[in-house]
Amino acid sequence: MEFDISEFNPEKFHNILGMSYIGNPRPNTAMYISLKVEGLISKLDKVKNCLVFVENGIKVPDNAEKNNTFIMCENAQLEYARFAEIFAQKRFEKEKKINYICSPKGYFVSEDSHIESDAYIEPGCVIGPDVTIGKNAKILANSVIKRATIGDNFILNENAVVGANGFTMTEDENGNKIRIPTLGRVIIGDNVEIGANDNISCGSGGDTIIEDYVKIDALVHIGHDVHIHKNVEITAGGIIGGFDELCENSYVGINAALRNRITVGNNVVVGMGSTVTKSVENDIIVAGNPARKLEK
Repeated sequence: MEFDISEFNPEKFHNILGMSYIGNPRPNTAMYISLKVEGLISKLDKVKNCLVFVENGIKVPDNAEKNNTFIMCENAQLEYARFAEIFAQKRFEKEKKINYICSPKGYFVSEDSHIESDAYIEPGCVIGPDVTIGKNAKILANSVIKRATIGDNFILNENAVVGANGFTMTEDENGNKIRIPTLGRVIIGDNVEIGANDNISCGSGGDTIIEDYVKIDALVHIGHDVHIHKNVEITAGGIIGGFDELCENSYVGINAALRNRITVGNNVVVGMGSTVTKSVENDIIVAGNPARKLEK
């Protein structure tokens, strides 16, 4: 039976506190499972009190069904998007009321954000809502930060955006494109540098995570829900698709592109201009279109 969002009663699911991703589900959140990620449903065995929109034809494990609420749908992604829009609208109404303080130096900070006093911020920047930045930050001209927690010694170069909306779409019953709300955050560790004109997307349901000592060159796009581990280097023009994971000490060459939902292992080198279409094991070099392992 199709879930009718028009008849949704918020009181019925009052314990749903936000959204998460089936690959990393959190208790008391809503999410969806389509056939292409059916294999991740076993992760629900470890969480409780979730609302899960499930595409017809997927078998729900008994243990997961006992602890969570499942709604079978013809289009689980669409019904999830309609449910998530309720939360997105509530957040929007709250954020509309937040005031921004204009610095004498020509930048704006929302009243709900916290930035350490030794930060250096150039004119034209906008910081907030819901931002925390650690010690010794350098935020250069015309950059934007939203919905992010950032560690110490952070460098954000000119015209970069941290906390942009992710680009995740579904289709309604008439085939029209519908945006799935972006409700996650960006979590950045210590000693991270983000290049000029970069775009770092918030997590769609979970968070986009950038760990310590990651260095990202100019003109790079980091998709929603990406996890970049320590000491990764991404050079100019790199494209990292949504839900990707880049493990420690990996290197992405100039203008390389990674398809969404893949993992790049530890100590991997992705060659310049490569198109990576599947996950990459540890300690190898890949290059080409599609990228293949290079023999020494």
